Amino acid sequence: MPVTKEFYKQLILAVVGVVAILVLFSFERIPQDANYHSFADTEVVAGIPNFWNVLSNFPFLAVGLFSLWRVPRLSERECMAAYIVLSTGIGLVGFGSAYYHYAPSNETLLWDRLPMTIAFMALFSMLLGERVIIAHKTISLWFLIGCGIAAACYWSWTESNGRGDLRPYAVVQFLPILLMPLIMAMFTKKYLSNHLLLQAFAWYLVAKALEQYDHQAQSLLGIIGGHPLKHVAAAMAALCIIRSVPVSAPNKSLKVAP
Repeated sequence: MPVTKEFYKQLILAVVGVVAILVLFSFERIPQDANYHSFADTEVVAGIPNFWNVLSNFPFLAVGLFSLWRVPRLSERECMAAYIVLSTGIGLVGFGSAYYHYAPSNETLLWDRLPMTIAFMALFSMLLGERVIIAHKTISLWFLIGCGIAAACYWSWTESNGRGDLRPYAVVQFLPILLMPLIMAMFTKKYLSNHLLLQAFAWYLVAKALEQYDHQAQSLLGIIGGHPLKHVAAAMAALCIIRSVPVSAPNKSLKVAP
C-alpha cells in the first residue's frame, strides 16, 4: 500500500504530540501555585464575595444556551455529538467558574477545570473528526473526554495528598492549543470555518493576557480587574468556535393567499 501525504501529515501531528508530552514529563511534578487564588477582585456586592469574578461568568452560560439552541439547525450531522458536548461544557463553565470564584480554593477549582477540560477535548475531537480521523469519531470523542476528566481529577487528588501535579492537566489543556493550528494549516477544511477558529485563538490569547495582568488592570481601571474581562474574552472565543460550525438557513414559511 503506497504511503500518502495524509499519512505523513498524521505522522507529523503524532510526533509533535509525543515530543511535547515527553518534554513536559521530563520536568518534576508541577504543584498548583499558592498565589493562583489571589485575584484582584475582592469586592462584595449584594452579599456575593468576589462579585465581578462571579458575575462575569454569565457569558459562558449565554453562549452555551445559544449553542444548544443551534443544534436542530446544524448542517453537518457528523459533528453532532462533539458539538453538543462542547456546548454543554461551555455552559457548565459558567456554573463551575462562578462556584470557584465565590470561594477560591484548590477544592472548588476542580469544578472550574472539569467543564473547561470537557469543552477543550470536545473542540479538539471535533477538529480531528473533521480533518484528520476517518472512522471511529465517536470513540475518539469519549476517549479524549475521559482523558480530560482523568487529568483534572488526578491533579485534584495529588493536591489533596500534598503532592500536586499539574502535568497531565497541562497536556489536555495546552497540547490541543499546540496541535490545532497545525491541523488547520496541514489538513483540508471541510466545514469548520478557519476564519472564525482563528478569531477564537485571538480571543483566547487576549483572555490569557488579561488573566496574567489581573492586578495591573485593576490598578489601571479602578473598578474591575483583568480576570473578569478574561471571562468575557474567553466567552467570545467560545462564541467564535460555536459559530464556526455551520447551520442550515431557516425555512421561510409559505404565505397563504387570503
